[in-house]
Amino acid sequence: MSKNKPANSFEKNNSELIDLIVNQFKLDVDSVHGISHWRKVRDVGLYLAKQTKADITVVNLFAYLHDSKRESENDERYHGLRAAVFMDDLYKKRVLGGLSTRQWMQLMTACAFHCLPNEKSDDITVQTCWDADRLDLWRAGIVPQKQFLNTDFARQDNVIQLWNPFKD
Repeated sequence: MSKNKPANSFEKNNSELIDLIVNQFKLDVDSVHGISHWRKVRDVGLYLAKQTKADITVVNLFAYLHDSKRESENDERYHGLRAAVFMDDLYKKRVLGGLSTRQWMQLMTACAFHCLPNEKSDDITVQTCWDADRLDLWRAGIVPQKQFLNTDFARQDNVIQLWNPFKD
């Protein structure tokens, strides 16, 4: 990775992809929606996936792609759709590896609609991706709200608090 050392096995095994994402990112890579957030979403997503049985490949890719097309730190309604377009381009260029059609659809849905808190999905992998992102709202001083979480596991008070960096 050109701007950061790999922090986990996904980054190490996908350094070319991570470089592509980081190098096109319009914000500071260390911003509130940058690589630290992507890494936390991955960590939370992998934790949730152990319970939800979500597709780990999709969770990993979502973590690094979902905010990759942000153009500001403010509320930005269409950054998820831009991320889905970016992801589709990477998929067509075969940069994302051998995703199945199902995985591609899950990733497209998760990226495109993650920033719409009232959006719903019946797909456990999409739900897990969205919950992983929302459980990292703590970084912005926002307490994750149960009504915006999708999985029963993520809605548990102890799971919400587990990711609170401000707790004792």
